[in-house]
Amino acid sequence: MAEALDTRELVATLDGFGAKLTINDLPKELLVSVFEAVGDPIWVRHTVPLVCKSWAELYRKRDASPLQETLEVDFLKELDSARAAAQEPALRRPVVHASKVNSWAERRAGSVRKLRLKGDFSGALEDFSSEDLGTLVAVVGSSLTELRIDWDLYERYKKGKPFWESLRHSVVPAGRMRSFLVKGIFGEAPESDVEPLGQLAGSLEQLVLSPFYYTGVDSCSPGYELLRFPESFFALTELRRLELIGHSRITAIPAKISSLKKLEEITLGCSLSSLPKELGELPRLKYINLAGNMDLGNAHEDEAFPPELGRMKYLRVLVLSYCGLGTVPVFVGELKSLEILDLSYNDLQNDAPLDFLIKGFPRLRQIWLRERPGAPPRTPALLAHLEAFKAKLLAQNPDAEVIY
Repeated sequence: MAEALDTRELVATLDGFGAKLTINDLPKELLVSVFEAVGDPIWVRHTVPLVCKSWAELYRKRDASPLQETLEVDFLKELDSARAAAQEPALRRPVVHASKVNSWAERRAGSVRKLRLKGDFSGALEDFSSEDLGTLVAVVGSSLTELRIDWDLYERYKKGKPFWESLRHSVVPAGRMRSFLVKGIFGEAPESDVEPLGQLAGSLEQLVLSPFYYTGVDSCSPGYELLRFPESFFALTELRRLELIGHSRITAIPAKISSLKKLEEITLGCSLSSLPKELGELPRLKYINLAGNMDLGNAHEDEAFPPELGRMKYLRVLVLSYCGLGTVPVFVGELKSLEILDLSYNDLQNDAPLDFLIKGFPRLRQIWLRERPGAPPRTPALLAHLEAFKAKLLAQNPDAEVIY
């Protein structure tokens, strides 16, 4: 991607042309920079080629490749635009036709680096089947460095074989993918579908897989989740972010997680009953989100949270909400770099020790202790316990917050 337009360079160029300069008089490379700096690929795709003939010609040339590197389609925005144009608030016809999107991609095959698709309304996707999605990925797959798909239409795309086959045959062989973030698309044999991702060992840095658009702790329909943590993922030694949400059949993380030495962020919304001690061997880990793993609170603490987890000396954020906890895991007291600790929506007992979180946490900014929805009201004793803890913490660290 070309660098954004330098303001001083533009001003100097404008001064050189004199007072009667128009935007069409700019050198082509500067004009491309102007359009690129808009930062709205949808607007560029819809508007630039329609304004004037010279802009349309520029848009199609290789010199304008920065304008073509991102293909972004927000189906909700497209639907709203069609409604506004037709002045029909109740419009429900499909407005994003697969043929148009795929035609755009075909004309620019080899230029598209980032493919971003977002779907929030079924009417806008009626003409965009899983087969069309597979065709689109196949067209741009060899040049992709980022693939981001965020559907809110799980039922329509759960049989997403065309998508996964395009991934296997077009994206993976190219070996350029750095970010793979897919929500709402899964196949009936998901582990075999995701297995090729392991071949992106030299490039993939972000991996997000969710069988549906996930906003809470509920799991998706049975049969469309990963049955276990895929062995192929352990080859992704460049991985920095891993997010697996909605996979309620994953009950354990293998010890081989220690092979992902560059991992900085990990989110696991599964059904874990314990954590591997090997997490403590990841030297760059800064963020862990385990929200929704209710079985962690049912196991013996030393099994659920091995003491070796206290070795994560650079961990800054730890989310343990909705984990069925009755007390704070002891290893937390060893995390001296911790800035945010979320213990919300658990069942902390009246005598749950909290004071050990006060000393030795110079960076601590927030502790979340929100009450679980539907839980019995907190007793006066527990409220007094929380108030006393809050007062002690603020005395030690006036900038900290306790939210409950």
